[in-house]
Amino acid sequence: MKKIMLLALMAVTITAQAQVYVDRVGFTLESIADIDIGWMKIYKHPAPPEGKQAGNRKYSAKQIGYSQQFVEWMQQSYLPKGCLGDAGYYQNAIPKVSGSNSRLGNEINTHLAALPQLYGAFSRMYMYLKKDPNGNYTPQVNLAEFWNIEANQLQYISLPVSFISSTEEYYFLLPDYKSIGKGYQTDDKEAGNLKNFDQNKSIVPYKHYYVPPKTINDNAYYTVIMTKNNELPFEKITIGEFFTQAEKQFPVWQEITALSADNYATAKKNLDRLKEKYKNKWNDIAELTPRNTEINLWTFVNAKEGYQDIFDNQDINGKQGVYYTFPILKVNKSARELCKTDQPQWIVIRWTMGMPNAAYNLHLHESILNNFNFEYVYNYFFNPEKVKGQIYKPLRSPTIREAVAVTEASETSKKMAAAANVFFFDDFSTTAPGNKPIGWQTRLANTGTTALVTQPDGLDGNWVALRGHFISAASIKKPLPQDFTLTYDLAVPQNFTWGAKGLTLFLSKETSPGNAESYINIKLRPGSGGADGQVTVETKFTSPPGYLTGSTWYDAKGFSNNKKMNRINVTLKKSAEKLQVFIDKIKVAEFEKAIPAAHLFNSLSFDCNGNSAETDTYFISNIKIIKD
Repeated sequence: MKKIMLLALMAVTITAQAQVYVDRVGFTLESIADIDIGWMKIYKHPAPPEGKQAGNRKYSAKQIGYSQQFVEWMQQSYLPKGCLGDAGYYQNAIPKVSGSNSRLGNEINTHLAALPQLYGAFSRMYMYLKKDPNGNYTPQVNLAEFWNIEANQLQYISLPVSFISSTEEYYFLLPDYKSIGKGYQTDDKEAGNLKNFDQNKSIVPYKHYYVPPKTINDNAYYTVIMTKNNELPFEKITIGEFFTQAEKQFPVWQEITALSADNYATAKKNLDRLKEKYKNKWNDIAELTPRNTEINLWTFVNAKEGYQDIFDNQDINGKQGVYYTFPILKVNKSARELCKTDQPQWIVIRWTMGMPNAAYNLHLHESILNNFNFEYVYNYFFNPEKVKGQIYKPLRSPTIREAVAVTEASETSKKMAAAANVFFFDDFSTTAPGNKPIGWQTRLANTGTTALVTQPDGLDGNWVALRGHFISAASIKKPLPQDFTLTYDLAVPQNFTWGAKGLTLFLSKETSPGNAESYINIKLRPGSGGADGQVTVETKFTSPPGYLTGSTWYDAKGFSNNKKMNRINVTLKKSAEKLQVFIDKIKVAEFEKAIPAAHLFNSLSFDCNGNSAETDTYFISNIKIIKD
């Protein structure tokens, strides 16, 4: 049995590569991904909070105090990593007429007066950074991710139905795809459970869902809503109420966005026609697709007989129930009044996921799910006796780092380490299964996961599983030998999808991290049903001229997807100017004048970006470089 040793991450190098700065953008995300950059300022609020009057809204000292606590709770639960954090608190925007806004825009903004009273806090995470004259990180641009905690938030979790809204009533859709029968679309289903979000035990007791990008804002975000007994104080309106409100708003919108007399008459005529069409459904719940919320007078001008109207849900072929629809909602009046009191009616905890492939964004997501004490927050507001006299504590301190599990090297690895001609060898035997490969830099895939070491059924030893992942040999000595033989074992499971993305070995000379001036790409993908696979050899050697630059593909004999595990050995041999490629010791390609004889490589990586299906996994191991 292998001995297990735990090495504190403090003993691990913080980052495997130098920080890379790009003018007018800032440090590249990957080059600062593992640095605990932290907060611009840690906020404490020792003085008693004071109330605030803003327009016709009055915020009590307690409400301001809650907002201050939200800031402290977030900072106690999360340490910005690979980004710089800022925090603050706020209240509802008070609607104002703006000289730079259109008349329509100003009218829609006045509807904010109908929103419930809100108070909350934000954490803003800047990802593109520079250094100030004192050597401190500071934002280079304003791009950021956000984490918000708010009492009675509605505006930024809803889609307004502005045509029937007013300063007295705010109508909206809540785009919770989990709550409807169709559920998420295929592309959003996996994102909706990133890092087990949907089943996370800390948030399962509360309403929680994922909002896909471009639904409300450009960025995707995750939402947790807490309220007493999980009952939101929102009422579904009927088709009858919709048309009653629409009819009231006709003269309002004609005043703001005037139609010609003929068009206005047509719009009113079509409104009457729709009221007649839906008279037998007058008391049915009014539902709209998200794209149908932007209603205006032209919507009714165009709602002629034979044309689709706002409540129709069919495709061009007449198939019904095609699109996702949500009920039109409003806040019940008693709850809206209660929002003015010191008792929140609901708490919204939401965070953006604008760059799910970036390590800093995943770290934010994981920190909220693993560290933030959702139960304490719920009890604090809705079951206070349970936490009476207790202060907030995160479930896990954000400063605690997980230990890296290191196992004893295999006998093969030990022999290779002792061999004089072996420049590099890794069979991943020192990495415990389920962990990132030690000595390799990993990058997030579209699934929000990184490559992990595993012991696949049907293969001996430890292998790295790559399913849309990227890994780079961070611990390799640089540069590589002038002449060498590089080999690795590659395997794919049965029923690997024919035509899925290939696995690329990328051997390059980089002038800076990620900037290759010359390279060799060896891309492999399996065939199907016993048929041969394909190997593509792509090279770039332009200085001095006369060397190999271009791309050629060949048959990968014996590499298919019909066995339980389909395993091959790949060899790349560089000797003086010659380049040779072998699969299972059978020569696939040979180039006599490929690479300048004195050329030295300094970067080795593997990449299969784009694959996400479980069967479309590449397994690699026994990576070896021999000095020739």
